[in-house]
Amino acid sequence: MDGADTSEFTMPPRAYAGGEYKRDDEGTFLQCWSPIMLSEELVAGKIYGQDYLGTRVIVYRDPTGQPVVQSAYCPHMGADLGCGGELTDGAVRCPYHHWKFAADGKCVEIPEETTIPGAAKLYNYPAAERWGFVWVFNGEKPLYDLPEMPNIAEEDLIYRAARRGKRPIEGWIGSSNIVDFLHLKTVHGVPDPFPTKVEFTDYLLTVRQESPNRIADTRLHGCTWLTAHMQFSDGTERFFMAGGLQVAAGWSDSFFLVAMRKSQAEELGPEGTEEEFKKRIAYIHKLYSEDEPILYSMRFRGYRKSALIRADRYMGEFLRYHDSYPRAKPFDV
Repeated sequence: MDGADTSEFTMPPRAYAGGEYKRDDEGTFLQCWSPIMLSEELVAGKIYGQDYLGTRVIVYRDPTGQPVVQSAYCPHMGADLGCGGELTDGAVRCPYHHWKFAADGKCVEIPEETTIPGAAKLYNYPAAERWGFVWVFNGEKPLYDLPEMPNIAEEDLIYRAARRGKRPIEGWIGSSNIVDFLHLKTVHGVPDPFPTKVEFTDYLLTVRQESPNRIADTRLHGCTWLTAHMQFSDGTERFFMAGGLQVAAGWSDSFFLVAMRKSQAEELGPEGTEEEFKKRIAYIHKLYSEDEPILYSMRFRGYRKSALIRADRYMGEFLRYHDSYPRAKPFDV
């Protein structure tokens, strides 16, 4: 084998890598808001195919500019509307037989046919646009509002949205860092990670940390999307968001955002502001790079499987919380 070209070789997936060991959710996924694209990526007049919930969806802007997320497969013969589909007079036209579908999912035209069957429709996912992201919700109706930044209104911030990319890991496993306080200390070097308050509600997990060095308020929305505000003893602040889209079982697509007060940006000036954002984005990538070698190779043990200790109290509560969190199958199964 000496000298053999192995550039195209990839290791086969390990059993349960990226997911929870010996758990089968029967094709269901968490009912949560997640970014599916950056707003700047969604160009008007174009259709984008995206992997989501183990299937495919299309994303585009309707005639008013609002984002639309729909099941990608034509109900006629199953053509992927994200591969060759076109927007014609605000409707999605299938590349195979030119059936057309409106932004509400209804079929509005079938060539050579005057009667449109009721089953001729696409399924719409709730969609929204905020924080520089296009968001999608897994379910007929959102269970909660879009995430907010702790302690500050959006109009008082400027921010930059970014994409880390697809990762072979369930997004909620990475987001469990919010209550894995020993992990924050051992992997990321946080000297004072333990909380003064942790609160679980239906769709929101809230954590407060206080020490002489920093005060941190973090929230986890829908088990998958983290928002954070940190205040340090030297007067500096950090605002960020991070989380992942549920691409398929064992896979997520990771997005994040860094922000600062508008008043700070005014003090720094345009060049200083952009330089500061570059530093903050680089720091978030650093955190990802510290986690990923571990996450990509671990066999994650969930509720009733992990050998937890007293310091893992809140991690254990999170695993129970996740275990009972609402789930749903994609519309097109």
